[in-house]
Amino acid sequence: MQPWLTGLRERLRMLQRPRLLLIAGLCGAALLILPGIRTESRAQSPPPADGTAQAEQYREALETRLTDLLNGMEGVGQVRVMVTVSGTAEQVYAEEVKASQNERGRQQEAQVVITRSSGAEAPIVAKTVCPSVLGAAILCSGGDHAAVQERVRKAASAVLGIPQGQIFVGKSATSSKF
Repeated sequence: MQPWLTGLRERLRMLQRPRLLLIAGLCGAALLILPGIRTESRAQSPPPADGTAQAEQYREALETRLTDLLNGMEGVGQVRVMVTVSGTAEQVYAEEVKASQNERGRQQEAQVVITRSSGAEAPIVAKTVCPSVLGAAILCSGGDHAAVQERVRKAASAVLGIPQGQIFVGKSATSSKF
């Protein structure tokens, strides 16, 4: 047998069994704890965005998508779009609801669910409600033709989810400004 293997066997015999179990238990606990610590330090939730900034991004995205769509329509020409929205975006937080029943009837208690990451606490956002679209103004080089105006209103109404009466379509002053 190898001399190092014989030495290892002798050392293991000298250790008492409870001591060996204690060391093995501590090593196992350390292996369970370390991945949790490492994951927790890496997982940082982004700070919640401001409702006004979210509403502005939403409005700009609607304008960009509608502009791209209308630019592809025949007879419309160059397009400028302005969309108005109501208020700001609203965040709805996740809630834990506890229900109980007693002699007086059924009672419910709701509490916002909080997550802890990197020592900071923050509520869990269940969903973000975008502001509703109030109206749109669309200027295009073909906006002086009734048929073009009608097609643009129908397309904008379908994209924005608002009635055609809340959409203005007109001819742009000069097409060189685009």
